[in-house]
Amino acid sequence: MNEYETEDQQVEALKKWWKENGTSLVVGLFVGVSALFGWRYYTEQNNAHAIIASDLYMQVMQGAAMNTIDDKTIDIQNQLINEYSDTPYAALSSLSLAKVEYEKDNVDAAVAQLELAVKHANEDVTRQIASLRLVNVYLEQKKYDEAKALLNEKHDAAFDAQYEELKGDLYSAQGEIAQARMAYDNAINLQGIAASKWLMLKRQNLGRGSDQGPNQGANQDATEDSAEIDSADDKRSAA
Repeated sequence: MNEYETEDQQVEALKKWWKENGTSLVVGLFVGVSALFGWRYYTEQNNAHAIIASDLYMQVMQGAAMNTIDDKTIDIQNQLINEYSDTPYAALSSLSLAKVEYEKDNVDAAVAQLELAVKHANEDVTRQIASLRLVNVYLEQKKYDEAKALLNEKHDAAFDAQYEELKGDLYSAQGEIAQARMAYDNAINLQGIAASKWLMLKRQNLGRGSDQGPNQGANQDATEDSAEIDSADDKRSAA
């Protein structure tokens, strides 16, 4: 009898526990299962979203490879910007189209694409590459304020040398020779033995120090180098 009463009490205790906790248990299981399937759905949707963006990007790249930017290519690019700017492909496609436009001497169109790349890049590296290319074109257009604004933005230390070199270009273009020398020297020090001949020539053309006037060269031997630099400035590339 005692054993029966003990089992009966256990059943009653179980019923009581279920009555008190059963609803929360069911809700918890439902939430857990929903979260699991919801995450799987979210992942699958994101994967599908990225795959579509990748396919659209490849279509833009095909047009860029053929050096043709027709209405279809522009429509695809607009779709990437409007619907897939949360993927890397929107900014990357803008970079590709900017290169094509620049090589076709459509400088304003190249600037527009580079500005889109800077605006919609969701990765720092892509944004900074686009910014550096845009600064190059701004300098060519003599849009010094716009170039300065981009150069003053925060960037990864890995790009310090490129930013310093472009600061030197900006200062030089504005006639601020002392600041240009300093920026070029910073770029050369940062690059070390990897410093390009082009950078060295630009620095050499500005002379050795403040004892020389801003319009004198470094020395007589720099005259030909200066002519080479002036010629190359006309061919500044957005790439």
